[in-house]
Amino acid sequence: MKYTTITYIGKAEGYTVKMGAKSYEFEWQKGLGIGNKKEEVNPLHVQKIAKWRDKRGKKIFFLE
Repeated sequence: MKYTTITYIGKAEGYTVKMGAKSYEFEWQKGLGIGNKKEEVNPLHVQKIAKWRDKRGKKIFFLE
């Protein structure tokens, strides 16, 4: 299955993800595109980010 966006659904208003030298700014309930264009989330990073969960074990990102 191919995904086109990743959306932050955690509790805080915003979330910053650092993956190596790259950082992504997520706003609550707003998706970022997935791909290799400028301002998009690298597909390799998406696979790791999508698995992240909060302290209670709930997902904090949603793939569409």
